[in-house]
Amino acid sequence: MKIVLPSDTTHSIDLIPRFYPTSIVFNLYNETTRESTDVASTFSVVDGIMNVSFDFTFTENQKFQIKITESDKVVYRGKLIATSQAPQDYKLTEGLYRYE
Repeated sequence: MKIVLPSDTTHSIDLIPRFYPTSIVFNLYNETTRESTDVASTFSVVDGIMNVSFDFTFTENQKFQIKITESDKVVYRGKLIATSQAPQDYKLTEGLYRYE
């Protein structure tokens, strides 16, 4: 899951794509309103990590599905949440979540 700050309008996320594209279409699907939006974005690949930068105005606690495509091929699919809370690190151990 990718996390963005709702107070910012310019966002950047790092991800590992299924393959390395030459051009992308960045789509955000709002899970609450069920609206899909193609967002203008730029990307770069450094050491196998793809960085996608885009401008979008989020509100607190919005949840989205991310879909990045090149032609009809899916480059990346994931989830995104807009929150100003600090993320926490957890480990899954035999059905239990443990805060680290």
